[in-house]
Amino acid sequence: MTEHLTRLGLREQIDAITSGQVGVRSLAAATIDRVRRSNPWLNAACAMFDAEARSNAGSGGRLAGVPVAVKDTFALPWYAPRDATPVAYRRPGAGASGVFRRLHDAGGTVAFATNMHQLGFGTTGHVSAYGPCRNPWDAARCPGGSSSGSAVAVAARLVPLAIGTDAVGSVRIPASYCGVTGLKPTWGAVPSDGCASASSMMAIGPITRDAADCRLATEVLLAKSLPPGTRRPRIGLPVEAYWSDVDPGVLAACRRAIELLGEAGCEIVEITLSGSVDLARTAATVLGAERLARMTPHWRRTVLPTLHPTIQRSLEASMAVPEHEVGRARAARQAMRDELEATFERVDLVAWPTVPISPPALDRPRAALPSGTVSADLAAMRTTGLANLTGVPAITVPCGLDRDGLPVGLMFHAPWHREDLLLDTAELVERVTERRWVDREPNAAATPATAQRVSR
Repeated sequence: MTEHLTRLGLREQIDAITSGQVGVRSLAAATIDRVRRSNPWLNAACAMFDAEARSNAGSGGRLAGVPVAVKDTFALPWYAPRDATPVAYRRPGAGASGVFRRLHDAGGTVAFATNMHQLGFGTTGHVSAYGPCRNPWDAARCPGGSSSGSAVAVAARLVPLAIGTDAVGSVRIPASYCGVTGLKPTWGAVPSDGCASASSMMAIGPITRDAADCRLATEVLLAKSLPPGTRRPRIGLPVEAYWSDVDPGVLAACRRAIELLGEAGCEIVEITLSGSVDLARTAATVLGAERLARMTPHWRRTVLPTLHPTIQRSLEASMAVPEHEVGRARAARQAMRDELEATFERVDLVAWPTVPISPPALDRPRAALPSGTVSADLAAMRTTGLANLTGVPAITVPCGLDRDGLPVGLMFHAPWHREDLLLDTAELVERVTERRWVDREPNAAATPATAQRVSR
């Protein structure tokens, strides 16, 4: 009975606790047991909190004691995160992150920390001191990153809510690849203290199974109410910039979802947005400069030598960027903000495919676009980076499957602090698609045998 309850969504688990079907400690224990059994092949969890989950479980607050997971970048009272590096370079017990406080105050039980792309420096999830995280739809595919394990944990029904960080799509990319809902709130809306990756581009957001669960989780993180509305939004599609050079299977699923929204009363208009070609480079330049500014001499001595070679090369590339290029990227960022602000005077939302490709292969994460093959990072950052550069909130919603039966996400952006409008639209997408994609579990979930094939 308890095993079945661990597979329910956030609101359903809350109902099970408040109705007396299950006790919070029993649910926490069953969740941890389920994670331990699945983790050898999914590798979603990097640290289990058995004792802490049982001792801290409580039935008060909006989350009612439901087990949740947080990315391995948030400080907990009993745990120093490693950011998927081999070194715990922060002291355990030194304090709690703002995210932990919001979850704890709402009655959430943090059951484990999730695996991630090392230091958050990638969109695939295959580089980590804990080993690669695997997509539950196909264990040979990347789950996305950098909040890899958070998306996998929700998609595989290990927990109903996991928290990630999003600096260049790091919540939305894995949520899209894993077929779940992920929201990047407005920059600065969620407290970032106790989070190693805090920056002017990073926002902290929830990953859940559907939009209603995401609304509840977002209200907890923002500490404010987001009541639903009924007005149909005017949605702008920047066709030339963000709907071009997209995998045909991804494009077809997203177009169909937009058609259904139009039939449901949304006004769909084509608009012009510039900058998509240089957006990935701009985001990487700004983020790289901020990363370097946080690298203390102690960090360079103790952590830098332990990092994966690809992460070291990424840092070296950032060091080689001349200051005038950084200044040019910052100027381009301001221009993007101005353009998007003007766009929101004409439309309520802008939308395009979350990622222009299907989940890439773990052993060779490349993106086969109509224009040619590029790195998976470059392809993903081209579509997700605008929200981080401008600070606006954005959400990815499951909208279909590609030709290989893998999840496809549709992404919406809204003006600052309009998370409510994003969630309203996400719920509308679910209604017009009859919840086919949010209720569908991975149809080729990873198994021990699959994991063995992948590892060879």
